[in-house]
This record gives sequence, C-alpha cells and structure tokens, in this order.
Amino acid sequence: MTRVTDFYNKLTQDLMNLYFPQVKYHRDNETSQKMTYQVELFNNGCLTYNKLIKSIAKLVNDTEKNIEIIVDKYLVVTE
Repeated sequence: MTRVTDFYNKLTQDLMNLYFPQVKYHRDNETSQKMTYQVELFNNGCLTYNKLIKSIAKLVNDTEKNIEIIVDKYLVVTE
C-alpha cells in the first residue's frame, strides 16, 4: 500500500472540510488538531492503518467504514 503524492495535505484538507468546516486552521480546535496529528503519525510510519481509522472515527464520532472510504481515496494498493 502506497500513499498518493501529498497524502497528508490532501487527506487532512478533505477531513477538515467534511468534519470541521467552521474551523479555519486545524490548530484552532483541539479535536481537529488531534485528528491531523494522527494523520501525520500515519504519514511518518508511526501509526498503523487500523489505528489511524479507529482513532479518527472516535475523534469525529463517525463510523470506521466512512473513515475508510475517505482514507482509501488517497492510498494505492500495490502488489
């Protein structure tokens, strides 16, 4: 599994627009700050895919399936 170019920025922008449309900068809201940090940890290889999905779902109060759909747009499965 590989990430698309500019994975972190694309994913965080998508998540911020969907779950925190009223927040201009991710640091303005504690929950959005935690969410972007989780994406950063995954992007740097410090967090597994499953932990990323579970932590974001918990932070934004959504199902893991919905988060998977969003994250999978920015991941490419390689064999």
